[in-house]
Amino acid sequence: MPRPAQALAPAPASPLRRRPSPAAGAILALSAATACVRDKGEVELNWTVVDAAGRSIFPAGELGDVCNLDADKFDDLCGFIGSTTPDGPRRPYRLRTQLRLCEPDCPQACTADESCQIDVRTYGCKAARGFSIVDARADEPYDFEVALVAEFEDDGCVCELGPACALTPGPRTRTVEPGLLTDLQVYLFVLTGLDACAQEPSEQGRTVMDLQGCCDGCS
Repeated sequence: MPRPAQALAPAPASPLRRRPSPAAGAILALSAATACVRDKGEVELNWTVVDAAGRSIFPAGELGDVCNLDADKFDDLCGFIGSTTPDGPRRPYRLRTQLRLCEPDCPQACTADESCQIDVRTYGCKAARGFSIVDARADEPYDFEVALVAEFEDDGCVCELGPACALTPGPRTRTVEPGLLTDLQVYLFVLTGLDACAQEPSEQGRTVMDLQGCCDGCS
């Protein structure tokens, strides 16, 4: 008995067949992530800030117990004010930690020769920890340099603090493996321009620390 004509017609395409497979999408996303991991690594660092006498002021400073009840409380490094010249006005600024990724064995400091500087990361004034994703270099290390920089609020000028105001550790040489974390450990910053127990009275609700002789770029 012959079959009805409609029985011989091809079945209509199912709409499900036209949709991309979720599994295929997941595989593509995983492949993209894997490709990124091949050429990127993670870098982490922490820092502690002390005053000229070695008293901890950030992130765990309790100066009221060491100095007096009126001592400033440093919940962050955002609230400073100071002048950059003897006759100049005091201007509000914040302190930020800067991490520089430099070529190893460069004849000059990373800041003095731009060809030595590969990348720069700057962290916020409320932070005591920095985390960055950078290009991996498993065969050749980076020289990691840190600096404290002052960022003025009125004009956005940024300068690296010199030894008259702040001391920072020297470079640390490390490789960055693809997909892995490089821990630079803890850095100690010394604010040589600040005696937390003998501060001048606050101005505009800010801690006074003048930057004369150590912030030439913003004078």
